[in-house]
Amino acid sequence: MGHVVKSCTKFSIFFLLMSFTLNVNSYEFSGRKWIGGKATIYTSIPGTSDSGIAWNTALLNAALEWNQKTVFDFTILSIDRDPCVADGLNSIKFTSDLCGQRYNDATLAVTVLKYKEQKLGPDAISEADIFVRDDISFDIFDGNLMQAGATEPRVDFKRTILHELGHVIGLDHEESKVAIMQPEISDIFSLQPDDIVGANKLYTGTSNCEVKELKFGKTSGSLNFRDCTVKNLTLGGSDDSFIDLYRFKISATSEMDFAIDSTELESVLIIADTDLNYIAVDSDTSNGCNARLKTELGEGDYYLMVNTYDKQIKQQCELTGEYELTASYLSKSPVDLNLQDNMGNLGLDSKFFGSITADEGQTYGNLFSSQDSLNISASIVIDQSHRGEDGFIIVAAVINDFIMLLNEKGQFVEFSPTASSIIPVVEKKLAEVEDIEIASNLVAEDFNIQAITVNFFVGYGLTDDWDKIYTHSLPLNLTISSGSETN
Repeated sequence: MGHVVKSCTKFSIFFLLMSFTLNVNSYEFSGRKWIGGKATIYTSIPGTSDSGIAWNTALLNAALEWNQKTVFDFTILSIDRDPCVADGLNSIKFTSDLCGQRYNDATLAVTVLKYKEQKLGPDAISEADIFVRDDISFDIFDGNLMQAGATEPRVDFKRTILHELGHVIGLDHEESKVAIMQPEISDIFSLQPDDIVGANKLYTGTSNCEVKELKFGKTSGSLNFRDCTVKNLTLGGSDDSFIDLYRFKISATSEMDFAIDSTELESVLIIADTDLNYIAVDSDTSNGCNARLKTELGEGDYYLMVNTYDKQIKQQCELTGEYELTASYLSKSPVDLNLQDNMGNLGLDSKFFGSITADEGQTYGNLFSSQDSLNISASIVIDQSHRGEDGFIIVAAVINDFIMLLNEKGQFVEFSPTASSIIPVVEKKLAEVEDIEIASNLVAEDFNIQAITVNFFVGYGLTDDWDKIYTHSLPLNLTISSGSETN
């Protein structure tokens, strides 16, 4: 295993030894890795080996092998950097010593890793520097170290760098299986199955957990012993707390508001990007078991994580239990309803947008009070091949499993897919853009409604094929609630 050094700045040092015995050495890693599964390395090594291959070429080929055979992505820039300078940059260089310290006699190369603390799981790698001894007679070749008729083994630069790049990725020394990551240089000159599986597993933690699509509005969930743990997700550390992952996408800068309501679960809310960079967290410092997280997010893809602790914090709150998640947004732009795969218009360029506003279009959201006066509308950009054709527009409102369709009189009527035919809002020749008014000045309280969740869908079809509806899968959510939950 690599020699681990603890200091104010966490770092590890890995040595590749100059033993020429072929050890038959499973992948090993601590879970510490790069956020996003990529790293840029600065290096400029002049000259060529006795075989005529440039040192830089061998280095590039080693990085390319990791890139082609694993999910990790190296970028090599031909810029010289001093690995002894704490500049936050990654570098490779031939050196006579280790920043003033003498190399061990049996050492070929040294990788120094620096780390930064993460919200979940082990520390992330923040800098990597590779030191290669400049007094070793390196060459560049494949095959065995000991050649027929030779009196002593040769030292291959490429397999040395291939090994050190494995440390940069986050792999430790491998003692039990054949691998380039064995602690001693050997006849192995390329990545082995164990190296490849280890690197890929290290950067695919989300595949260990069920990832759900986030539904705006209210979602019931639970954390229990059947759920993923932080350790499963991060592939390292000792945090066995349970966690649910919800994936969502937003199309414009929005004020996001997530709230957990539970009488039993000690809850924590975390937002991260798809590389698991942690953006915001609420650790629930209140007296109850609930959590709430409000933050502004720009356009992009995100994870919302519902987490708990690995040990009980409050007497009245447990580490397992049921919860209700309320997810809401407030934006200056209508909602892009095309953020998930469309249900019926694959291969077409039709697009769908929706908006709910209580302030005449100054802002748009999904969470309102029963006293708010709401204007609800949608628009459809019709596929070019359908423009000018005889068609129809439909609007559906879904409440739990109950479906209603908006008719030509502007009234929602009950619809049963097995017993009813499609009810259109209007039949017409389809224009380039179809604007749809779903409701105007709607006040839930006027209908004695204090709380409700409605998901709206809009779509269109052609009159010569009533069975085919072009629509979207991301609903336009309306949640009527009360109290402090509302925007």
